[in-house]
Amino acid sequence: MAIASAHPLATAADLKILDKGGNVFDAAVAVSAALTVVEPSGSGLGGGGYWLLHREKDGLETLIDGREKAPLAAHKDMYLDKEGKVIAKLSLDGALSAAIPGMPAGLVHLSKKYGKLPLAESLMPAIRYAQTGYAIGERYLKLLKFRSELLKQYPSTADIFLNDGKLPKPYSILRQPDLAKTLTQLAESGRDGFYSGTLPRSWSTVSKKRAVSGQKKILSLIRLSSGSR
Repeated sequence: MAIASAHPLATAADLKILDKGGNVFDAAVAVSAALTVVEPSGSGLGGGGYWLLHREKDGLETLIDGREKAPLAAHKDMYLDKEGKVIAKLSLDGALSAAIPGMPAGLVHLSKKYGKLPLAESLMPAIRYAQTGYAIGERYLKLLKFRSELLKQYPSTADIFLNDGKLPKPYSILRQPDLAKTLTQLAESGRDGFYSGTLPRSWSTVSKKRAVSGQKKILSLIRLSSGSR
């Protein structure tokens, strides 16, 4: 069996799940979740994705659409000022630029409908990477440098990815305990662990603080679809 991913640790997660008796769909969950931790620039729990599936035993072929969805409060003028002019970068950076994540719902759906192992089992490698940390490489640092000035505008984010406002040294260990907690909630409670309860309420509080005047409506995440369309 050939396995390919964008990061060696994600590939290792794949192998671990297969060794535990999981099928390729469990492995896909493990890889996706692991990339959330080790390659946040290309894959993330706060984003979305697609999973193209083929099941050999019966020839099933299907697509899971886990792309993000626009908030219910979004409207066509939300990035315009009072004069109807575009507010620079408002649609790119900050709270109002974010859509409602589809990745968590997609992982739950993929595991529940097509996998063999419990979701918690498939998410365990990613949780471990986030808790214990991993060595960041040159490519990671290059992408981090590209966004470092923006990260500095958000102290809580800078505290995770930067070292006293500066780029970390190559092969420094990056630990993400809050991400580990979020993945654990998803593992233990499925969709509700991400889209209900304390997690979305904390996002709502942060988003309201960062939103510009007149743009403070925040979506209830509970109404997000399963991630399969």
